[in-house]
Amino acid sequence: MIRLIATDIDGTLVEEAAMNLNPEYFDVIREFRKRGVLFVAASGRQRKSIERFFEPIKDDIIFLSENGSCITSKEYKHVDVMDPFIVKSIMEDAMEIPGCTCALNDGETSYFDSEMLYRHMKDDYGYNAVMVDDLFKVEAGVCKVSVFHNQNAEEAVGKEFYDRWGGRIYVASAGEKWVDCMNLGVNKGSSLKRFQEHYNISADETLAFGDNINDIEMLKRAAHSFAVANARDEVKEAANFVTDSNKEDGVLKVLKAVLKGDLC
Repeated sequence: MIRLIATDIDGTLVEEAAMNLNPEYFDVIREFRKRGVLFVAASGRQRKSIERFFEPIKDDIIFLSENGSCITSKEYKHVDVMDPFIVKSIMEDAMEIPGCTCALNDGETSYFDSEMLYRHMKDDYGYNAVMVDDLFKVEAGVCKVSVFHNQNAEEAVGKEFYDRWGGRIYVASAGEKWVDCMNLGVNKGSSLKRFQEHYNISADETLAFGDNINDIEMLKRAAHSFAVANARDEVKEAANFVTDSNKEDGVLKVLKAVLKGDLC
Protein backbone atom coordinates (compact mmCIF):
# COMPACT_ATOMS: atom_id res chain seq x y z
CA MET A 1 0.00 0.00 0.00
CA ILE A 2 1.28 3.47 -0.88
CA ARG A 3 1.79 5.75 2.13
CA LEU A 4 4.03 8.43 0.61
CA ILE A 5 4.04 10.13 -2.80
CA ALA A 6 6.91 12.41 -3.87
CA THR A 7 7.10 14.30 -7.13
CA ASP A 8 9.28 16.82 -8.89
CA ILE A 9 7.52 19.80 -10.52
CA ASP A 10 9.30 21.36 -13.51
CA GLY A 11 9.59 18.92 -16.38
CA THR A 12 7.61 16.29 -14.48
CA LEU A 13 4.20 17.80 -13.71
CA VAL A 14 4.49 20.79 -16.04
CA GLU A 15 6.81 22.45 -18.51
CA GLU A 16 9.73 24.43 -17.10
CA ALA A 17 8.65 27.62 -15.26
CA ALA A 18 4.91 26.93 -15.59
CA MET A 19 2.77 28.10 -12.67
CA ASN A 20 -0.56 26.55 -13.72
CA LEU A 21 -1.20 22.93 -12.77
CA ASN A 22 -4.04 20.85 -14.20
CA PRO A 23 -6.73 21.33 -11.48
CA GLU A 24 -7.50 17.61 -11.56
CA TYR A 25 -4.30 17.12 -9.58
CA PHE A 26 -5.77 19.01 -6.63
CA ASP A 27 -8.76 16.70 -6.34
CA VAL A 28 -6.59 13.62 -6.67
CA ILE A 29 -4.13 14.81 -4.02
CA ARG A 30 -7.00 15.68 -1.67
CA GLU A 31 -8.29 12.13 -2.05
CA PHE A 32 -4.88 10.69 -1.22
CA ARG A 33 -4.70 12.88 1.89
CA LYS A 34 -8.14 11.64 2.99
CA ARG A 35 -6.69 8.15 2.80
CA GLY A 36 -3.77 9.16 4.98
CA VAL A 37 -1.16 9.24 2.21
CA LEU A 38 1.56 11.88 2.58
CA PHE A 39 2.22 14.05 -0.48
CA VAL A 40 5.66 15.59 -1.00
CA ALA A 41 6.49 18.32 -3.53
CA ALA A 42 10.24 17.95 -4.18
CA SER A 43 11.68 20.74 -6.29
CA GLY A 44 14.66 22.95 -6.92
CA ARG A 45 12.23 25.83 -6.53
CA GLN A 46 11.95 28.04 -3.48
CA ARG A 47 9.25 26.98 -1.00
CA LYS A 48 7.15 30.10 -1.61
CA SER A 49 7.07 29.31 -5.32
CA ILE A 50 5.93 25.74 -4.59
CA GLU A 51 3.24 27.05 -2.23
CA ARG A 52 1.90 29.33 -4.93
CA PHE A 53 1.99 26.48 -7.43
CA PHE A 54 -0.08 24.26 -5.12
CA GLU A 55 -2.09 27.14 -3.63
CA PRO A 56 -5.47 25.33 -3.25
CA ILE A 57 -3.86 22.45 -1.32
CA LYS A 58 -0.68 24.00 0.08
CA ASP A 59 -1.68 23.10 3.65
CA ASP A 60 -1.93 19.43 2.70
CA ILE A 61 1.56 18.89 1.35
CA ILE A 62 5.16 18.59 2.51
CA PHE A 63 7.82 20.76 0.88
CA LEU A 64 11.27 19.56 -0.12
CA SER A 65 12.44 22.83 -1.62
CA GLU A 66 15.81 24.05 -2.88
CA ASN A 67 16.53 20.53 -4.16
CA GLY A 68 16.04 19.01 -0.73
CA SER A 69 18.26 21.39 1.24
CA CYS A 70 15.16 22.91 2.85
CA ILE A 71 12.46 20.68 4.37
CA THR A 72 9.15 22.08 5.62
CA SER A 73 6.06 20.38 7.00
CA LYS A 74 3.58 21.16 9.77
CA GLU A 75 5.67 19.12 12.18
CA TYR A 76 9.20 19.61 10.92
CA LYS A 77 11.58 22.15 9.44
CA HIS A 78 15.23 21.79 8.51
CA VAL A 79 17.61 23.94 6.45
CA ASP A 80 21.01 22.49 5.55
CA VAL A 81 23.26 25.56 5.63
CA MET A 82 26.49 25.66 3.65
CA ASP A 83 29.91 26.88 4.80
CA PRO A 84 30.19 30.59 3.75
CA PHE A 85 33.74 30.02 2.49
CA ILE A 86 32.55 27.19 0.21
CA VAL A 87 29.67 29.36 -1.04
CA LYS A 88 32.02 32.18 -2.02
CA SER A 89 34.51 29.79 -3.62
CA ILE A 90 31.77 28.22 -5.76
CA MET A 91 30.62 31.66 -6.90
CA GLU A 92 34.16 32.71 -7.76
CA ASP A 93 34.61 29.66 -9.98
CA ALA A 94 31.16 29.88 -11.57
CA MET A 95 31.36 33.59 -12.34
CA GLU A 96 34.57 33.07 -14.29
CA ILE A 97 32.62 30.92 -16.76
CA PRO A 98 31.37 33.00 -19.72
CA GLY A 99 27.62 33.58 -19.60
CA CYS A 100 27.16 32.23 -16.06
CA THR A 101 25.79 34.04 -13.05
CA CYS A 102 24.69 32.86 -9.62
CA ALA A 103 21.77 33.06 -7.22
CA LEU A 104 21.93 32.38 -3.49
CA ASN A 105 19.09 30.73 -1.60
CA ASP A 106 18.47 30.51 2.15
CA GLY A 107 15.19 28.57 2.10
CA GLU A 108 12.98 31.64 2.44
CA THR A 109 14.57 34.20 0.12
CA SER A 110 16.67 34.14 -3.04
CA TYR A 111 19.32 36.75 -3.77
CA PHE A 112 20.33 37.99 -7.23
CA ASP A 113 22.74 40.51 -8.70
CA SER A 114 21.28 40.12 -12.20
CA GLU A 115 18.22 42.28 -12.87
CA MET A 116 17.09 39.94 -15.64
CA LEU A 117 17.28 36.86 -13.45
CA TYR A 118 15.70 38.68 -10.50
CA ARG A 119 12.69 39.69 -12.59
CA HIS A 120 12.41 36.24 -14.16
CA MET A 121 12.32 34.37 -10.85
CA LYS A 122 10.11 36.91 -9.10
CA ASP A 123 7.59 37.38 -11.91
CA ASP A 124 7.56 33.96 -13.58
CA TYR A 125 8.17 31.66 -10.60
CA GLY A 126 6.65 33.74 -7.80
CA TYR A 127 9.86 33.84 -5.76
CA ASN A 128 10.59 35.90 -2.69
CA ALA A 129 13.50 37.66 -4.37
CA VAL A 130 15.97 40.34 -3.33
CA MET A 131 18.21 42.29 -5.70
CA VAL A 132 21.68 43.00 -4.29
CA ASP A 133 24.71 44.89 -5.55
CA ASP A 134 27.15 42.20 -4.49
CA LEU A 135 26.30 38.53 -3.86
CA PHE A 136 29.56 38.11 -1.97
CA LYS A 137 28.19 40.39 0.76
CA VAL A 138 25.04 38.34 1.39
CA GLU A 139 25.09 37.31 5.05
CA ALA A 140 22.17 34.86 4.98
CA GLY A 141 22.64 31.20 5.83
CA VAL A 142 22.85 29.87 2.27
CA CYS A 143 21.55 26.35 1.64
CA LYS A 144 21.98 26.31 -2.15
CA VAL A 145 24.08 28.07 -4.78
CA SER A 146 22.38 28.08 -8.17
CA VAL A 147 24.50 28.57 -11.27
CA PHE A 148 22.53 29.99 -14.20
CA HIS A 149 23.30 30.00 -17.92
CA ASN A 150 20.75 31.25 -20.45
CA GLN A 151 21.26 28.34 -22.86
CA ASN A 152 22.71 25.18 -21.28
CA ALA A 153 24.09 25.44 -17.76
CA GLU A 154 25.40 21.88 -17.52
CA GLU A 155 27.35 22.24 -20.75
CA ALA A 156 28.58 25.75 -19.92
CA VAL A 157 29.78 24.79 -16.44
CA GLY A 158 31.65 21.84 -17.92
CA LYS A 159 33.43 18.75 -16.65
CA GLU A 160 36.21 20.73 -14.98
CA PHE A 161 33.76 22.39 -12.57
CA TYR A 162 32.09 19.06 -11.78
CA ASP A 163 35.45 17.38 -11.21
CA ARG A 164 36.69 20.20 -8.97
CA TRP A 165 33.60 20.35 -6.78
CA GLY A 166 31.99 16.93 -7.17
CA GLY A 167 33.80 15.36 -4.22
CA ARG A 168 33.25 18.34 -1.91
CA ILE A 169 29.64 19.33 -2.57
CA TYR A 170 26.57 17.93 -4.34
CA VAL A 171 26.43 19.26 -7.91
CA ALA A 172 23.56 18.41 -10.25
CA SER A 173 21.66 19.70 -13.25
CA ALA A 174 18.33 21.16 -12.15
CA GLY A 175 16.92 22.01 -15.55
CA GLU A 176 18.38 23.16 -18.82
CA LYS A 177 19.53 26.53 -17.48
CA TRP A 178 20.47 25.61 -13.91
CA VAL A 179 23.15 23.70 -12.03
CA ASP A 180 22.58 23.51 -8.27
CA CYS A 181 25.28 23.21 -5.61
CA MET A 182 24.58 22.09 -2.03
CA ASN A 183 26.28 20.34 0.85
CA LEU A 184 27.62 16.90 0.02
CA GLY A 185 25.01 14.25 0.74
CA VAL A 186 22.12 16.72 0.54
CA ASN A 187 19.61 16.07 -2.23
CA LYS A 188 15.97 15.19 -2.76
CA GLY A 189 16.67 11.57 -1.92
CA SER A 190 18.38 12.30 1.41
CA SER A 191 15.51 14.58 2.43
CA LEU A 192 12.92 12.01 1.42
CA LYS A 193 14.79 9.45 3.51
CA ARG A 194 14.35 11.69 6.57
CA PHE A 195 10.58 11.54 6.17
CA GLN A 196 10.53 7.84 5.45
CA GLU A 197 12.44 7.19 8.65
CA HIS A 198 10.40 9.67 10.70
CA TYR A 199 7.09 8.10 9.65
CA ASN A 200 8.47 4.54 9.38
CA ILE A 201 7.62 4.35 5.68
CA SER A 202 9.45 1.85 3.48
CA ALA A 203 10.54 2.13 -0.14
CA ASP A 204 7.79 -0.38 -1.00
CA GLU A 205 5.27 2.12 0.38
CA THR A 206 6.71 5.03 -1.61
CA LEU A 207 5.74 6.33 -5.06
CA ALA A 208 7.99 8.90 -6.78
CA PHE A 209 8.14 10.81 -10.07
CA GLY A 210 10.93 12.74 -11.80
CA ASP A 211 12.55 13.84 -15.04
CA ASN A 212 16.03 15.25 -14.36
CA ILE A 213 19.37 14.33 -12.82
CA ASN A 214 18.49 15.93 -9.48
CA ASP A 215 15.55 13.50 -9.16
CA ILE A 216 17.58 10.28 -9.37
CA GLU A 217 18.38 9.95 -5.65
CA MET A 218 14.71 10.48 -4.85
CA LEU A 219 13.60 7.85 -7.35
CA LYS A 220 16.00 5.37 -5.77
CA ARG A 221 14.18 5.81 -2.45
CA ALA A 222 10.94 4.49 -3.99
CA ALA A 223 10.13 0.97 -5.16
CA HIS A 224 7.40 2.52 -7.29
CA SER A 225 9.53 5.03 -9.20
CA PHE A 226 8.37 6.61 -12.45
CA ALA A 227 10.19 8.75 -15.00
CA VAL A 228 8.03 10.77 -17.35
CA ALA A 229 8.45 10.06 -21.07
CA ASN A 230 10.24 13.39 -21.59
CA ALA A 231 12.81 12.60 -18.87
CA ARG A 232 16.53 12.36 -19.50
CA ASP A 233 17.77 8.89 -20.39
CA GLU A 234 19.73 8.63 -17.13
CA VAL A 235 16.50 9.20 -15.19
CA LYS A 236 14.61 6.59 -17.19
CA GLU A 237 17.38 4.11 -16.40
CA ALA A 238 17.17 4.93 -12.69
CA ALA A 239 13.38 4.64 -12.51
CA ASN A 240 11.55 1.32 -12.39
CA PHE A 241 8.80 2.51 -14.72
CA VAL A 242 8.09 5.15 -17.38
CA THR A 243 4.80 6.99 -17.72
CA ASP A 244 3.54 9.50 -20.30
CA SER A 245 5.11 12.95 -20.64
CA ASN A 246 4.24 16.01 -18.57
CA LYS A 247 2.29 17.40 -21.53
CA GLU A 248 0.16 14.24 -21.45
CA ASP A 249 -0.30 14.39 -17.66
CA GLY A 250 1.58 11.13 -17.20
CA VAL A 251 1.87 11.58 -13.43
CA LEU A 252 -1.84 12.28 -13.10
CA LYS A 253 -2.65 9.08 -14.97
CA VAL A 254 -0.54 7.02 -12.58
CA LEU A 255 -2.06 8.70 -9.53
CA LYS A 256 -5.58 8.00 -10.76
CA ALA A 257 -4.68 4.37 -11.42
CA VAL A 258 -3.33 4.03 -7.88
CA LEU A 259 -6.53 5.47 -6.43
CA LYS A 260 -8.56 2.96 -8.42
CA GLY A 261 -6.37 0.11 -7.19
CA ASP A 262 -5.04 -0.70 -10.65
CA LEU A 263 -1.42 0.09 -9.69
CA CYS A 264 0.78 -0.31 -6.60
